[in-house]
Amino acid sequence: MTILYLGLALFFGVHLLSLTPLRAPVRDAIGEKPYKGIYSLVALVGLGLMIWGYNLSLSGPAAFPYYEFYPQGRHITMLLVLLAMILLASAHMRGHIRKIVRHPMSLGVALWAFGHLLVNDKFSDLLLFGGFLALSLLDIIVNTARGKVPTYQPQWKFDVMAVVGGIVVYLIILKSHFWLFGVSPI
Repeated sequence: MTILYLGLALFFGVHLLSLTPLRAPVRDAIGEKPYKGIYSLVALVGLGLMIWGYNLSLSGPAAFPYYEFYPQGRHITMLLVLLAMILLASAHMRGHIRKIVRHPMSLGVALWAFGHLLVNDKFSDLLLFGGFLALSLLDIIVNTARGKVPTYQPQWKFDVMAVVGGIVVYLIILKSHFWLFGVSPI
C-alpha cells in the first residue's frame, strides 16, 4: 500500500498545487516551461506508482471488500465510461461539447471514477477512484469560480470527431480491459 499512497500523494499533490494560489509564484520563480516539465514528470511518476501500487494492493489486506458496491451497476458504469471517453476526446477541441460543458476533461474523469466506484468495493478502489472523483470535482469547482470560459466559435466537425474518437477509444478499452486490468467489464 505504501507505493499506492506515494503515487496518490505525488499525482494528486501536484494537481492540487495547480488549483491553489501557490501555482503562480512557483511558476514565476522557475519559469513556465520548467514548471510544466516538473509538473508533468511528477504527475507521470505519481501515475506510474499509483498503477503499480494498485496492482500490488489487489492481493493484500486492501483487496478485501470495504463497502457494499452496486452489482447491477456494470451497465451504468459502461454508459458513464462511454460518456467519459467522449468528454475526454472533446477536451481540447473547439466544438459545442466543450463550449457547453466547459470542463469536459474533469467531468469525464468524474464520470469514469464514479462508474468505477459503483462496481468496485476494495479499499484500494476507494482510494484510487475516489481520489480521482474528488480531484475532478474540485477542479470543476475551482475553475468555475475562477470564471474560466472557452472563447472560440464552435464547429460541429470537432463534436463529430470527439464522439467518434470517444467511441473508438471506449471500444478499444472495452476489448482490452481484461488483458490490461484482469477484469472483464461485461
